[in-house]
Amino acid sequence: MEVFETRLPGVGVRYEFHTESGEPIGVVVRRDGVREVALFDADDPDRCKASVSVGPADAAVLVDLLGGSKLTERLADLRQEVEGLAIEWITLPAVGGLAGRTIGDGRIRTDTGASVVAVVRGGTSHPGPGPEFRLEAGDKVLVMGSDDAVELAGARLAG
Repeated sequence: MEVFETRLPGVGVRYEFHTESGEPIGVVVRRDGVREVALFDADDPDRCKASVSVGPADAAVLVDLLGGSKLTERLADLRQEVEGLAIEWITLPAVGGLAGRTIGDGRIRTDTGASVVAVVRGGTSHPGPGPEFRLEAGDKVLVMGSDDAVELAGARLAG
């Protein structure tokens, strides 16, 4: 399936594709994290039949309901395969925690034994970020390790 991407300066990015049945769908990922989902008229692609705005939390629920991302599916499989493995998403608060600091500054791996596997910022994923990666408020940080290590890392990340 082909997905077309159009940058919208000052707004975000618009993605468009056609479903298997030929229905055109568009998603605008705004810079503030809100997604605009639009269903277009098959006969007139400039005419929007319906649209809905969803915030970041709503978008996450929608992704889960639609079958989840490949990363989410693989992590669920991995959790079942490795006994004692904990995997958790931690959202950095606006104040406190490691927002504004690098992963290395937080000494997550060194002090807790957990690993930062990925960071999702807005609509962009950063898999395998290094110690120089600077965290920001609102980042969703994927942490993996033992139950205790993930709990300690979560406390450090969120403050």
